[in-house]
Amino acid sequence: MVNVNYSPQQGDAHLLQTNTGKNILIDTGHLEPAKNALLPFLQSKGIKKLDIVFITHPHKDHYAGLLPILDSGIQINEVYFNIPDRQICDVEIPWGCDYVEILQYHKRLKQIGVKVKDAKAGLEFQIGLGSSLKILYAFDGINTPVGRTDINDLSLIMLLKHGSNTALLTGDLNAKIGDYLAREGQHLKVDILKFPHHGTEGAAPDTFYAVASPSIVLVPSPALLWCSERSSRMRKWVEDRNLSSYVNGFSGHIKVSMKNSGFEITTEKDGIRLPTPLCQVN
Repeated sequence: MVNVNYSPQQGDAHLLQTNTGKNILIDTGHLEPAKNALLPFLQSKGIKKLDIVFITHPHKDHYAGLLPILDSGIQINEVYFNIPDRQICDVEIPWGCDYVEILQYHKRLKQIGVKVKDAKAGLEFQIGLGSSLKILYAFDGINTPVGRTDINDLSLIMLLKHGSNTALLTGDLNAKIGDYLAREGQHLKVDILKFPHHGTEGAAPDTFYAVASPSIVLVPSPALLWCSERSSRMRKWVEDRNLSSYVNGFSGHIKVSMKNSGFEITTEKDGIRLPTPLCQVN
């Protein structure tokens, strides 16, 4: 989980690297954090090619970082980036979703020969050594089991498997679809849960986290946001269960090394775990 949360501006960026040499990026963060943090991180790893980029949903803090990557000359083979319904997108201009801008991104990608594809539930990617990444759920915001939703509930819900390890990547899953998945979802119980919506209120309900029942929680959030009132419900959920939790704003880049059995977590800022006690919340 690359730290694109070093400033008050939140974002998601998750790099998957396999022993077979594949590089897969899930979300790219906002424009400036991508320039200042994500791109240097990729370059420090010697990455010259991304096999797949997934944009979990069309919010700027998840897709805008594509531009500096493209400008850098890093080759991208294919991008999964769904175009939203314009009516539910453009109500969020200028801060969130922008339909015309998203079309411009698609055009730029195609102009330089990147394959742009629709992300659909059920797509599964074999990424080597028995590892897989599967899109469990993908909703369009219009034709959903709970009616019309906001852009956050377009988030791809993705399951990563390697050996006996499982991790769930949730984008910015919000309350309406989160509640539905808590009741009707399948294959959601995992070892590692990437908290949705940067761990803030409005995200999936506690019942969703209970179904996932993780032993580790990863939170792509600035320190100030994680310690704010907006994140109090999610902090309490973690505290009540005494779960190990890692937050970008405290730990920097967070690396999960999966083996056939078990995994190891290391952070850019060593020894920072269970950061909630560091929050001074009145």
